[in-house]
Amino acid sequence: MQLDGKLIKEDGHDYLMEALNFPDYYGKNLDALYDCLCEIECEIELINSDDVDKDIIDTFKDAAEENDFLKFEILY
Repeated sequence: MQLDGKLIKEDGHDYLMEALNFPDYYGKNLDALYDCLCEIECEIELINSDDVDKDIIDTFKDAAEENDFLKFEILY
């Protein structure tokens, strides 16, 4: 799955919720993002990463370290 940093910047957690098929109760904050990422099985490629806050990128990286079924890569 490919995520677009420009869309993350524009629509934030709403974009992530829809793109990653998070549940309706997704809290739309970094803690909720981490929790949901730790529960999914997915390979994520991030494009346009310059548009994404460092905290969001760090959350993806941290979740990928915790979840063996989540792969996260930044494409330049």
